[in-house]
Amino acid sequence: MRHDHIRQLTMAALVAACLAVTSWIAALLPSSIPLTLQTFFVVLAALLLRPRWAAASMLCYVALGAIGLPVFAGGKGGAAILAGPTGGYLVAFVIAAYVGSALAGSASGAARPLLWRQVLAAFVMIPVIDVIGTAWLAYSLHLSLPAALAAGVLPFLIGDVIKAAAALILARLLARILQHQ
Repeated sequence: MRHDHIRQLTMAALVAACLAVTSWIAALLPSSIPLTLQTFFVVLAALLLRPRWAAASMLCYVALGAIGLPVFAGGKGGAAILAGPTGGYLVAFVIAAYVGSALAGSASGAARPLLWRQVLAAFVMIPVIDVIGTAWLAYSLHLSLPAALAAGVLPFLIGDVIKAAAALILARLLARILQHQ
């Protein structure tokens, strides 16, 4: 029991750290939403961690950014980012990680989670993030829903699916490696 707790804590911290570091690598498209590897790490957290740990990992990342550390996309930080157009996406990371982990069966502590559950989780998380993030984007920029979808979802959808698939592959590989530890 103690060993599992330490493993979950360590993985949660590592995922939050990787998310913070890779958020600095942001390519801006002609929209107000930066393109990063954030979705990859949100999905990875959900597939590797139990629900509370997955959410805690994302909450740690969001809290570090909220207090001003430059961990958000493009090396930004501060509470103003959470109140800005991308704030809904950041908050959605916490919710999506919890939901995804619960769907993946990570709560059961199974040594080898079922592939179909992990696939379902990975691809349910994208709409969870997009719905919450787009709603906030529309509200904060006074956009219509179609305009917010065009700015905050459509340019990123294919990339998010690719990142979710890559996170799924890595999570399965890491689970196999960690199973033998």
